[in-house]
Amino acid sequence: MKKRLLSLVISLCVILVCTILLQTRLLDYRNSERAQVPGCPWCDDKTRTEDVVYLPVSTSVIRLFSPADPHFIADLVWMRTAYYFGKHALTDRQYPYLLNLLDVITDLSPRWEKPYLFGAVAIPAETENYSDGFYIIDKGLAHHPDSWELWFFKGYYLWKSGNSADAAQAVHKASVCRGAPIYLANLSATFATRAGEKELAIRFLEEALKNIQDPVQRKIILKKMQEVMKRDDKHGS
Repeated sequence: MKKRLLSLVISLCVILVCTILLQTRLLDYRNSERAQVPGCPWCDDKTRTEDVVYLPVSTSVIRLFSPADPHFIADLVWMRTAYYFGKHALTDRQYPYLLNLLDVITDLSPRWEKPYLFGAVAIPAETENYSDGFYIIDKGLAHHPDSWELWFFKGYYLWKSGNSADAAQAVHKASVCRGAPIYLANLSATFATRAGEKELAIRFLEEALKNIQDPVQRKIILKKMQEVMKRDDKHGS
């Protein structure tokens, strides 16, 4: 029994070492033609070609290294993510592991909002991969349903994708969250009118008025409501 257990441990160690070596070689090959930019402090350093040497997809494996404090591991991966993003932002602007890194961080520390916000900005903006952006945003909203920032980014990228109707709904949800700026109420109405949903735009503005006491802000909302009600063009401006 002990011999079988020892053999199993040795086999796992060999597999782990082989995986690390193979992944390192793959990354060396992938990064061999990386573009360089002036002012990059590490671009000429040939010893720094690795990106993510080994990061298990399953966070259950990662938790074995720190079962009592997964947030500590999340902090370490977050620091590595910051370095990884900055390195590629100054070189090839390719981020094949960014979503994986953020996914691991948010699995280990799901109540930490900053990684979701970073992913909501960086992934769609840098990679133009909206599906990955929506994935990390929706994951964040599952744990932070009252985050106006996450709702706003979701609405913004829905609008960028050409879906004004769903963008209006998302931005409206952002506008009713605590701390949301007043302009989001107007923006949700604008998206709704562009989608041909004039009545929906008016309803959004009416709901905003219920939560706004400041006379200056109420005046802005009322002015927007009058503009929407006067519009004959269902596609909005």
